[in-house]
Amino acid sequence: MKWLLVLIMLVLATGLLPQEGAAGYAATMWPAEANPINPDALLVIRIGVTTLAEVRQLSTADLDLLSRDGNELIALVTPAQHAALQAAGWSVRIDQEQTRQLQALNLQTFQGGYHTVEEVEQFLRTMAARYPDLVTLVDIGDSWQKVASLGLGGYDLLGLRLTNKTTPGPKPVFFLMATIHAREIATTEIAMRFIEHLLTGYAIDPNVTWWLNEYEIVVLPMVNPDGHKIAEQGFYQRKNANPSNGVDGCQSPPISPFSNQSGVDLNRNFALAWGTVVGPETSPCSAVYPGPSAASESETQAVQQFVRSLYPAGRSPTLVSPAADDTTGILITLHSYANMVLWPWGYSANAPPNSAGLRRLGEQFASFNGYAAGQSSRSLYYSSGTTDDWSYGELGIPSYTFEIGPSGGLCGGFMPPYSCLDGGNGGDFWAKNLPALRYAAQVVRAPYQQPFGPHIRSVELVSDTASIDLQVELIPATDDPSVTIDQVEVYLDASPWHGGTPIALEVDNQGGNTWQTVLTRSQVSTGDDERQLLLARGRDTTGTWGPITATWLPLPASLPQPVWLPMVLRR
Repeated sequence: MKWLLVLIMLVLATGLLPQEGAAGYAATMWPAEANPINPDALLVIRIGVTTLAEVRQLSTADLDLLSRDGNELIALVTPAQHAALQAAGWSVRIDQEQTRQLQALNLQTFQGGYHTVEEVEQFLRTMAARYPDLVTLVDIGDSWQKVASLGLGGYDLLGLRLTNKTTPGPKPVFFLMATIHAREIATTEIAMRFIEHLLTGYAIDPNVTWWLNEYEIVVLPMVNPDGHKIAEQGFYQRKNANPSNGVDGCQSPPISPFSNQSGVDLNRNFALAWGTVVGPETSPCSAVYPGPSAASESETQAVQQFVRSLYPAGRSPTLVSPAADDTTGILITLHSYANMVLWPWGYSANAPPNSAGLRRLGEQFASFNGYAAGQSSRSLYYSSGTTDDWSYGELGIPSYTFEIGPSGGLCGGFMPPYSCLDGGNGGDFWAKNLPALRYAAQVVRAPYQQPFGPHIRSVELVSDTASIDLQVELIPATDDPSVTIDQVEVYLDASPWHGGTPIALEVDNQGGNTWQTVLTRSQVSTGDDERQLLLARGRDTTGTWGPITATWLPLPASLPQPVWLPMVLRR
């Protein structure tokens, strides 16, 4: 009887009684759990949900929610939490595969290829030294441990600003950050690879060259280095390393259960809508503890201050008026896992003021990485004080979370084998997400507009000593037959917003998607020993211009040179 009384008190304290109707759902969706519960083991479970009200109820219940898979929320729980959910009538089953992976977690994870905090810092310093004309190393602030130790411990929060320093600004900014949750270790690797992709591609890849000439791409591969250092030892640390808000019983490191840990969840600590889903009354040992106040943590403060310096405020503080259609800039924060592209709001199921623009760009990202796309609260679960809610809500820039990795299988979870980055066990995280990150760079000048315009599918150039035959094929942005492509133009080096002179193309086929012209060598201003960028874009009958695509003009001595730029769009 004493055990039953404790269990009932746990159910009432955590608010886990389901909405009306959930108990019946529980009885029909899955059979009773067959495996006995090990009282000393942490479990990965799947909780059946059918309504937004149930999702919100679980989002506020002090659970370490990991992911979502259709009508199931995936959570990391103690045996007591698992029993309480069952007793309350929720439909719960243990995810056998992920639980086995969790309980067999290899403490040598970082010998498989993942980079330590020190190795990431060395990588950033090396890139800054190797590419001084393209890279500025930035120190945006200090981790909690560095602040608390007066500089004797902890880490700097380092990133890179990538742009051609010889081209004038101001420039639109694409901001990419990773590993605000320490255990989501694959995200740092993707951010580092994106840096290397851009720097090694400059002066080789025409689009990368164009983006770094025209825009600024800022990458912070590791926002939570203190927590990452704990995760390097194989612990499921999610939060930062701040124990000052803890109580007796908070573990550091989180040995067992991992959901009991010191620190503050930095992705619940941002200033907008802070504490509205999970508030400061939550146990400081909780994996989703948001801190004692909004932006209480040094890491959060550093990111907010730095991001504000990159973008002008672009929204009404009432959160009702939309950002201007000509807003520049994009923010993406990399998380794991769920194979999702998410946009605000997370704290509310209401549509954001720029709903159409956020959805269009988010679905374009998803067309590249193959992920599901949706508003955070509706597609994953409710969350408040998040990075992307804050950056969109305060600054108006389109902001997204990429949840990288599947909800099951060998590449599911927070610490998948390193091979999952490159196709091992069906992962392929890098190859799937690189095109989406490239698309963000492509549309960063007008992210609420260009995704609605026609896109360049291919550019074909055939040259001789006197002329260059140019053919451009486009993809309309819509299946609506009343909307057609009505103008295609190219520029030589200088963009339209920097005084470039357009060269109009003529339609070449009845469908209106292929356009052509002939460029004479007199139109090409550089000498024979210099390469020149050709910039192409298209407009449809709504007056919307699509993004620019760049390619190299062939030199006079070049052989016929087709250049194919595949583009897959979700209409």
